[in-house]
Amino acid sequence: MSQSPETEALKKDMDQLRRDLGALTEAFKRNSQQRAQAGVDQAREQFDQVRRQAEGQAEQVGSHIKERPFTSVFTAFGVGLLIGKLISR
Repeated sequence: MSQSPETEALKKDMDQLRRDLGALTEAFKRNSQQRAQAGVDQAREQFDQVRRQAEGQAEQVGSHIKERPFTSVFTAFGVGLLIGKLISR
């Protein structure tokens, strides 16, 4: 049984629509993956920057403690007392 030209055209249009939808889905998937990877890369870069800054600060604190050990101990003791007084209230 032969199908009408309109039915054939509709089938072709549906097939093309399926292909277009598949291509669109793949493009969306690739775009999403690229954006997610860019976010991961940016977060990793920021984490590395913060880590380098923290390491630099830790080195500065360490050198300060080595230069003035008694001052550092007394400062830590004073801060501990102050925090203890604030917590006990």
